Order: sequence, then structure tokens, then C-alpha cells
Amino acid sequence: MPYVERKVMPADVSILEVAGGLKLNGSKETEYLTVVMCLRLLWDNIYDYWAKAASDQGLTVTEEQVLWVIWLFDSSTVSEVARRLHRDKGTISKCIYSLEENGLVVRKAGIDRRSYTFELTEEGNRIRKSLGSAHRTHSVFREAFAKLTTEEQETLLRLLMKLSADIEGEAYLSRLVKALKMIGEALQE
Repeated sequence: MPYVERKVMPADVSILEVAGGLKLNGSKETEYLTVVMCLRLLWDNIYDYWAKAASDQGLTVTEEQVLWVIWLFDSSTVSEVARRLHRDKGTISKCIYSLEENGLVVRKAGIDRRSYTFELTEEGNRIRKSLGSAHRTHSVFREAFAKLTTEEQETLLRLLMKLSADIEGEAYLSRLVKALKMIGEALQE
């Protein structure tokens, strides 16, 4: 998808003025709905780019996410991947089967022989790196995020992490931060 140039809002203009003169008048419900709608629109944009990058590699978005989780958490079971992605085991099992059929992951006997773990193959790792490159270079959200000041970027990240910790818990957030560091390192490859 081509990058669409958007108007930059002058610093002295309220975002609400830009949004057609919307007046919140202190209504928490209106503020909440506005935030949710903005997050939803941003997610739709991010998802579209992820879907395109995954499709270019012959994958679905969920298959790509499974690839990343298997790589990040070094030998994962279906249950672990499902838990980490907040998906049902049936969906993840189908994705892993597809990845296995395409030679991107390999199945290994688990500790108790009733379960299996999965690891990326050399080809799976090559695709993961290619996807990382695509996300690094072809994201309109990334380009828009880069236009924020460092302070704005840090504030946004801090607020999103705070919301994530409140919703998902501190343990989840701790694992997420660790995973994000690994992803950051991988994107530098």
C-alpha cells in the first residue's frame, strides 16, 4: 500500500478542533469512545500492512504471528503459542500444521512424549527476517509514529504499557517487554 501524505496538525490547534469541532465538554464517555475509535482505526491500518507483508510471503497474519512466537520463545508447544497469542488451540494447531507443511517449522518430541514443541527451520527463519524487514520499511503507522517527537513517542508507549499492564497483568507485560527487546534486536539483523 502506498504511503498517503496526511496533513500535519499545527501545535497550537486542538485535535478536537481538527476533528470537526467535536466538543467533549468533560464527557468521559465521549472521550472513551473517541479513544476506542482512534485505536480501532489505527489497528485496522496496522493490520492491513501486516496482512500484506504476510500474504507476500504466502502466509496469513496468524501464521506470521505464530512464527514470531515460536522464534521468540524458543521451542513452543501449541498450548503455549495459543496462550501467548490469546487464541484457541484449534486455530493455532491449524496454523502450525500449515507452517510445518510449508517447511517453516519443525516438530520435536516434547519432554513427556505426549506433547510436541516447534522450532523454526532455516527457511522459517529466513521468512521471519524478511517479514521483519517489510514491517520496518513499509508501514504507514511507523512513518506517522516517527513524526511524533521523542517525548510524544515515549508518552504514548508509557500509556499503552500502563493500559496493557492493567488489562493483562504485570507478568504478561514483563514477558511482552522481553519479547519486544528480542524483536527489536531481530529487526536490526
